[in-house]
Amino acid sequence: MGNSLALRCVCGGGAARRPLVIGPDGRPVCVEEAATGAAELMIEAPGHVVARAADAAKERRVRAMAADEPLRAGEVYLLVPASRAGARLGDREVEAIGRLIVSGGGRKKGRSKQPGGKRIFPEVVVDMSAAEEDEMGTQVQAQAQAHCRRSTQWRPALDTIYEA
Repeated sequence: MGNSLALRCVCGGGAARRPLVIGPDGRPVCVEEAATGAAELMIEAPGHVVARAADAAKERRVRAMAADEPLRAGEVYLLVPASRAGARLGDREVEAIGRLIVSGGGRKKGRSKQPGGKRIFPEVVVDMSAAEEDEMGTQVQAQAQAHCRRSTQWRPALDTIYEA
């Protein structure tokens, strides 16, 4: 009976679990210490805030964490641009975040890495040639001129109200 502890298998898994932080490009951000707070990540990435992935998926809104909150081991966090703080998430973004939470951020060994990776919060990149810009500009100007010709200001009828 005294040796029952010796018979148990204790699997530490090597290193202690760290919080998983996903950057704005969809790639994991390296977190050095287990006791890292949100403030350290925000200092390393200026213009970004830290949000819990579980809360974002549940509320469908990106809620920024307070700077003094510590990151818990084993949880998934998102590093998002400060302009997206408080913004509502689309269906595709919530689905991608949900997959991250379920998998714990781990990748399967059999899956090949796609070039560029999957992005949770894609940046909008518009690459237009000069001819397309000119064509687009003339269309916008024509629409604005047509709108100005059609629109007339509303003038209310201010009649006197007689009281008897």
